[in-house]
Amino acid sequence: MRAATVAALLSLLLGLVFPIIPASAEGPDVAHEQSALIAAGRDPLPVGSIAVVRADGDCLRVRPAAGLSGTPLTCVASGSTATILPGTSDADGYRWQLVTASGFTGWVADVYLAAYGSPAPASGGATAGAVSPGPSAGTAACVSTVAPVRPGLNTTLSTTGLNLALWGGGTMNALETATESQGCTISAIYANRPNGAGLVSYLVGVPDFVNAEWQTAFAGGRIPGGTALMLICRASATQAVVSVPSPVPAAPAPRKIGLKPAPLVGAAAVAIVDGGSGELLYDKNATTPRPPASLTKIATAILAVEGTELSSGVTVDVDGQRMAALDGSSVMGLRPGDCYSMTDLLYGLMLPSGNDAAIAIARYEAGSEAAFVKQMNTLVHRLGLSGTTFTDPHGLGSPQHRSTAYDLAMMARYGMTLPQFREVVGAPLRTTSGSRNIALYNTNTLLQRYPGADGVKTGFTDEAGRTIVVSAVRNGHRVFVALLDDRYREDSAVALLDWVFQNYQW
Repeated sequence: MRAATVAALLSLLLGLVFPIIPASAEGPDVAHEQSALIAAGRDPLPVGSIAVVRADGDCLRVRPAAGLSGTPLTCVASGSTATILPGTSDADGYRWQLVTASGFTGWVADVYLAAYGSPAPASGGATAGAVSPGPSAGTAACVSTVAPVRPGLNTTLSTTGLNLALWGGGTMNALETATESQGCTISAIYANRPNGAGLVSYLVGVPDFVNAEWQTAFAGGRIPGGTALMLICRASATQAVVSVPSPVPAAPAPRKIGLKPAPLVGAAAVAIVDGGSGELLYDKNATTPRPPASLTKIATAILAVEGTELSSGVTVDVDGQRMAALDGSSVMGLRPGDCYSMTDLLYGLMLPSGNDAAIAIARYEAGSEAAFVKQMNTLVHRLGLSGTTFTDPHGLGSPQHRSTAYDLAMMARYGMTLPQFREVVGAPLRTTSGSRNIALYNTNTLLQRYPGADGVKTGFTDEAGRTIVVSAVRNGHRVFVALLDDRYREDSAVALLDWVFQNYQW
């Protein structure tokens, strides 16, 4: 396709890149004129407060501008929460308020919002809770740091042919994961150059030098948020395709020089993987699927690092304190209405193993937990790992939520190639700088205990037992040890790391 033709099409059709919700499926924001008149006598909900969507069992449309004419950005389920942002307007017989809900920022008719903690109407939707924790001081400040475009692909793709999309920011790997999760395998991409000097193309499956202009235009491998893309898709060919580039083997696999067998440990499954070559050095039920607990968050963190603008402010609708009280969840400590950078949420995910942070990241990046889980499973498939099925972003999981020691070690190996991932999982502690200063401590005690340990994650549930993936470097050589269901996981990891460094030669 000639570049001039592509440029003309891209300019002409740019307005089509936002997700389309059929105009005929209108629902709450047009159907109840009497309710709108009643709402006119009520003060707007205060900025920074949390509201509950009361849409009579339907969903509430979030629009890019106040009024009924804008194409909805999303439709938020009745019973969900929304954070009130600065902005009120009257249009089309409704009062509209600016909100953040389910990872989207936009305008809603506030007749369908109720203060968080207020009693539900007799015939209304589900309530989100009985007591409001109150607004956070940083909510209004969060507005200035919200990314101009929501993360991911701001459209629903056709699985074949030409698609237009507005990219929310991230790496090429994140872009391919997002498209694959919608059934589109990219064959070519056209984008506006960041400096505005015309289009640049990227062809999939060709030598790097062919895409040299793309690599120059998007130095560092990240495509900025707000970049308009033309995607040429073909239907995903086979579930066997591996399309995420794994770390290139830096050296041959190490050879075993000692006769000493691996120490006996109580883990139900063990995998030891050489970081340089990806070779499996020791295997005890390494490919047997088991519940991974919070090791799930390795995949969650990879998607967040690759698929979001990490400096973006995120206003959350997750109540971590309530989660901890209900089921003893490990949490970062989020409250509805809190604003934190995506970087802070990553630390809250990986250091204290915050299940609330996992949900907040999933909703922000993909719009819903279900959509995010689809991307998690796409990532696993693209990495060529066949023993993993995720059903949630945190690991509390259903009986179908499973992974293997080998898969988890290989996910960690890929994650540790990403500088931001490495920085997060190697930090013993972090103090957030968002709505509140929260001190976050890393549950991976091997960072202080074992020389050379620099990541990655621990986990625990009653079903999974104690789990861990640890990375350690000695003499420039990195090794990953993954243990599932090991009561003495730290002691076992130390013994296995000592054994592999003493009995293998690089």
